[in-house]
Amino acid sequence: MGSDIFNKIELANIPKLDLSYTTNFASGIQAQIEESNKRTQQIAEEAYNNRQRMQKAIEQTATNTAETNVQLQMVVENQNAYIDVLKEQLSSQKQQLELNEHQLTILKNIFASGEDGVAVEKEIMKLIQEQIDSNHPLWDYVKDKGGDIAVVGVTAGAPIIYGAIKMYLASKGISLP
Repeated sequence: MGSDIFNKIELANIPKLDLSYTTNFASGIQAQIEESNKRTQQIAEEAYNNRQRMQKAIEQTATNTAETNVQLQMVVENQNAYIDVLKEQLSSQKQQLELNEHQLTILKNIFASGEDGVAVEKEIMKLIQEQIDSNHPLWDYVKDKGGDIAVVGVTAGAPIIYGAIKMYLASKGISLP
């Protein structure tokens, strides 16, 4: 009991403190904490939105890259096919060149000497005679004669002469159109 009275006396002698300033100070700090939390929340939302935009940009880049890769693969395949076509053309041209060189060699050999020229002329005359009959305008020129038909009967005989030359060359492995 004695200590109870002592406590009452001590409390009665303590001056009353004005806590209104402390309360205002605490509420100001609370407002700053709330403002800081609000700003932190905004920063976090902005960071989240930035991450979302970055993720979408990364996904779009990946999609674009995949599409580009597909298109590039198609380009490569088309170029490879074109290269194959060019290789086939080159092979055909090489074969045609070999054929042309072979035909040129035959022509050179056919007309290598004057004696060969006479033999060629006789064979062409024989082929012309096989293509025409006695009613043809060239008959009189080729029945017993040599190479004068080119001078006298060119107009009437050009197709026949060409045909005979073509047949002669074909017998030697040379094809004319």
